[in-house]
Amino acid sequence: MVKIGIPASLGGIHMNVGGVIFMWFIAPFGTSAVAGHTLVSRVDSFVFMPAMGLGSAAGILAAQNLGAGKPERSERTAWIAIGWFTSIMFIFSLALFFWAEPVVRIFNAEAELVEIAGKFLRIQIASYMVNGLIMVLMNVLNSVGDTLVSMIIDVVTMWGIRVPLAIFLPKVANLGVYGIRWALVADLVSSAIIFVAYFKLGRWKHKKV
Repeated sequence: MVKIGIPASLGGIHMNVGGVIFMWFIAPFGTSAVAGHTLVSRVDSFVFMPAMGLGSAAGILAAQNLGAGKPERSERTAWIAIGWFTSIMFIFSLALFFWAEPVVRIFNAEAELVEIAGKFLRIQIASYMVNGLIMVLMNVLNSVGDTLVSMIIDVVTMWGIRVPLAIFLPKVANLGVYGIRWALVADLVSSAIIFVAYFKLGRWKHKKV
């Protein structure tokens, strides 16, 4: 339990620390930027609920199939869950691309906030298309006891991609606060690529608890 639980706990702590650091980058851009980021985070929480459910289900089924000596079924379970969630996200993202501002107005109709949060949501669409990969594969790996990898991926992408880009893009690329949001997207896309690469290697299929 300690061997499996400690990396998972540290990974969760690190994700929360990453959220605080991300807010630290956004805060200098003013109240509307902070409010827009917070609003998008609320939308994210709603959007990711299907991924959390599918990820949990895929993780449980993957662990059962792996225990039954059927690793191929474990892998197929993950890809089916990813396919379902990505299909849902495609439809949602398409709607959000055209109606980002009306969604924001549900929460707040202030013009400046609507403009900023609307652009934040459209930037976030890029990450919605890969979040199924991250959340499902992370759940599968954690459920079969391979928790260290998820923690390592989060640490590497956070400090190797998100933080450097959050510093670089707003100033050097003149993207302002939107550069910080693109830094988050780059982090998530990179995480998805690494998760898929590791998952395809199949080392998790031989994990012994």
